[in-house]
Amino acid sequence: MFLEMKFQDVLRKNTLFEGLSDDDFKELLSNTKLRQLKVDEVLFRKQQSATHFFLLVDGRIKLSLLSIEGSEKVVDIINPGMTFAEAIILNGVSRFPLNAIALSESEVLCINADVFMNILKASPETCIKVMACLSVRLHMLMTEIDRLSLHNATFRLVSYLLENISFDEIETVEIKLSIPKHVIASRISVTPETLSRTLKQLCKDNLLEVHDRHITLINPEKLRSLVDI
Repeated sequence: MFLEMKFQDVLRKNTLFEGLSDDDFKELLSNTKLRQLKVDEVLFRKQQSATHFFLLVDGRIKLSLLSIEGSEKVVDIINPGMTFAEAIILNGVSRFPLNAIALSESEVLCINADVFMNILKASPETCIKVMACLSVRLHMLMTEIDRLSLHNATFRLVSYLLENISFDEIETVEIKLSIPKHVIASRISVTPETLSRTLKQLCKDNLLEVHDRHITLINPEKLRSLVDI
């Protein structure tokens, strides 16, 4: 399948692939396909054979697990420009350990794992670049674990909201939540009820205003002081 130039550009500019030679990149392109997903459509399920990893071009993807009781835990939210499942492939895991489901209409590039692995085996320099990329991802995950395990619901929610604005923003700013509130609750490891109570308390403290999916951060500077970032 021939990929349109815009998809080729997205692939080429990604950290994992920018160091590839022209010949290796052409080989990768010829083994990459575009998949378009509707809302709630499954990209892959837990225990499905892991033959590809992915780059999200547009939309939102949630990575999640189901507990024994059937409740969903959102492990990560994938935003445009992010790759995912590459660590699974590089670790030699043959099946996906979680589910990937579209939160909105999405465009995903599906990259053949065997082809990419063969390119890495032939290029130590490319391997080093990929390792650097994954090291940054690991650092982000460790920070996330710290946030979820050591802090209360207010800290987790405020940290999440502040991720949506620039660090130097000090004036009142409105953000639009790109995913439903129950997904956010799962992502920050609180119940929907706890999320609702936390939002109400922040509104009572005159730090937020909530209008459905639109949230006004009245005082970003004071919110930052709550999480010391």
